[in-house]
Amino acid sequence: MVAVSETRPDDLGDLRAFCLVVDLGSITAAARSLGETKGTVSRRLTRLEAALGVTLLRRSPRLVQATEDGAAYRTRIGRALELIDDANTELRHDVKTPAGHIRVTAPTDIGHTLLAPRMAAFHARFPEVSVELLLTDALLDFDAHQIDLGLRAGGPLRDSSMVAVKLLDLDGRLYASPEYLKLAGRPRSVAELGAHRMLLQRATRGAATLQLARGAEKPESLRVKGAICASDFAFLKAAAVAHAGVALLPSLVAQRDVTDGRLVPVLREYTAFSGVLSLLHPGGRILPLKVRAFRDFLVASCAARRRPPRPPSEVAESET
Repeated sequence: MVAVSETRPDDLGDLRAFCLVVDLGSITAAARSLGETKGTVSRRLTRLEAALGVTLLRRSPRLVQATEDGAAYRTRIGRALELIDDANTELRHDVKTPAGHIRVTAPTDIGHTLLAPRMAAFHARFPEVSVELLLTDALLDFDAHQIDLGLRAGGPLRDSSMVAVKLLDLDGRLYASPEYLKLAGRPRSVAELGAHRMLLQRATRGAATLQLARGAEKPESLRVKGAICASDFAFLKAAAVAHAGVALLPSLVAQRDVTDGRLVPVLREYTAFSGVLSLLHPGGRILPLKVRAFRDFLVASCAARRRPPRPPSEVAESET
């Protein structure tokens, strides 16, 4: 038995028109983009709503807006049309050059530290792909915000419908500027941190309990008062570089300043937290070529970052 589809080839024009009207908020603008008349686009919308039995758009003389059902339908249909476009392009032209627009969400600090330095290399390799970054510590809904990929730090996923690819191991440690330690002294134990100005991200009424672990030993606890508390690691790092105190930072965020000598580890053998940075995308669907290109580029880039440097002797041998 041949499967019967509810969507005929002729309906694709109606679906594309609907998506454009939602995106542009105007039937006139959508008609201009499609090269059709306003009446043709209006008939397409009426035909689509009649076929579905659902009101997809609210229309007024000045604005056209998607209903709740229409917004949800736009998200799903948009992804389907992108897959069709990818398939058609590859088949007709026998080319596999990623192209189009993708939306990526990431925590603010991860975006600045990990993604920003890699965007030029990605664009040089895939010039036809434009990337829109939504940098926020909030956990955005992929469908509601039309997100293709997301970077998230933490433990196991709560949402089993998402596919996670591990990028990096994360840990948090203590850092301060050499100038601050020269004036305030370098703490030699966890207890001595209590005499220092602490820069903290998560604090309640300006205080927090540090859990610092050394190897497999039992973690040591210390209640400290935050001299400066902020919701953003980038702010705390900048304050530490400016000699404000001892900051608890992800090593990924502090690494460049440590390399450049602006920060140094404090109680180097202790870690305050550990976790994993993962790249997420919805499961159960084929990723468009442009999304796969960004995913594979970032995975390869992070794998290269994790790879230990080659001994000088090996480098010398390979160059002879």
